[in-house]
Amino acid sequence: MEEEYENIHGEWSSYYTTICIEARNNDFPALNAYKAENKVYNRYRDVYPYDHSRVRLESCPSTDYINASMVDVPAVGRKYILTQGPLDNTTQHFWTMVWEKESKAVIMLNRLIEKGSKKCHNYWPANPGERLNCAEAGLTVTNESVVPGQHYNLTTLALTNTEGETRTVLHFQYTTWPDFGVPTCPDTFLQFLGAVRESGSLESDVGPAIIHCSAGIGRSGSFILVDSCLLQAEQQGPLSVNIKQTLLNMRTFRLGLIQTEDQLKFSYLSILEGSRRAGLITGACHLADITKDISSSESEDDDIPPPLPPPRTESLQKKADGEDDESNDDPFDKIPRSLPTVNNPGYDDDSSPEFSLPGTPVHKESPTKCLLNNNKFNERKRQYELRRRNKEEKTANTEEKIKQMREKQRDSEACKSRKEHMSETLLPFCVGLAMFLAGGYYYFRD
Repeated sequence: MEEEYENIHGEWSSYYTTICIEARNNDFPALNAYKAENKVYNRYRDVYPYDHSRVRLESCPSTDYINASMVDVPAVGRKYILTQGPLDNTTQHFWTMVWEKESKAVIMLNRLIEKGSKKCHNYWPANPGERLNCAEAGLTVTNESVVPGQHYNLTTLALTNTEGETRTVLHFQYTTWPDFGVPTCPDTFLQFLGAVRESGSLESDVGPAIIHCSAGIGRSGSFILVDSCLLQAEQQGPLSVNIKQTLLNMRTFRLGLIQTEDQLKFSYLSILEGSRRAGLITGACHLADITKDISSSESEDDDIPPPLPPPRTESLQKKADGEDDESNDDPFDKIPRSLPTVNNPGYDDDSSPEFSLPGTPVHKESPTKCLLNNNKFNERKRQYELRRRNKEEKTANTEEKIKQMREKQRDSEACKSRKEHMSETLLPFCVGLAMFLAGGYYYFRD
């Protein structure tokens, strides 16, 4: 895996393009998705399931079609169902699929509203005690509990059919993954993946987990790629993992998996970091690559200031005081053994769930934490300050132009008012005066 990563040489754009070109050879039909009666069930016109891998509904009276694909990874014995975020008119179809496939978990990788756009219908009861009745599907969905977290929420749902049979379905919602973007670093995502794994929702003795984002190809593709490659590394060793080929195989079941080069890069980094945590590979995991390019992809507002730099660790303070450390030939020994984490405002470290990959502890002090040193912080601070000043200058110039336009408009209105006043008063007076003088002239002349 490490050799595969190194061979990319940072050329992620061309590497991602190569994968897309190779995947175009998959000329699979999708006739059912293009049927007139099924087009209303597709969220996007260009995202559809192939006929050979689409999930067929068996007990839905109105249709057997849903925009969902069964993705099979035989190398690790995993099966996933990737689908779009449910629409209002496909919610009952969605729960029918959950029941028929006996899925234990629904994994949601998006929010309902992102950047002002609706990405998914609210297809489940959000609050404890609430119910959702699906008359067409013959099912009732009841919210039993909600456990909110810093990066994801876990909801326990009870799915009951008309015969009284009840099944428990876990609803995992990852809330900090931006559309067409990636999280700032793999740590929280690996915690989320560890929580899903520990629930047993991905095991082969239960129905395939149902995974969706908005279109069911970008973030969903990253999730299953990371999970399957990590599992293969755990079972068969890291040398057996070919990430690129695994992704190409997955694209034969659903088109367009992983939508951007940043998502591809994040998937590689997550696989490497997860393998390092499991003790499958050694060495630090490319901290510079994580903080470069993708560190700002999660932000939705450019005006939000960057977080404060972390406090110096003991080793850095000693170095600053002039104390020289002993030299070591191993370059990785120069990396501090622990890096302080930057807490998000309003959250404590203890509030985040303590989940990790099976059999591995959670490394809160991972070298992949996205930290800003003083130089980067000062540079970004100057950039934000310059941006703020430019914004203030533009605002002031705009206000001045508006003020001048209003003054010109008032002058124009005043001039027009004076002209109207003269035409209404002075002109009749002058005409009357002229008639009076002309009449007097003729009168006294006679």
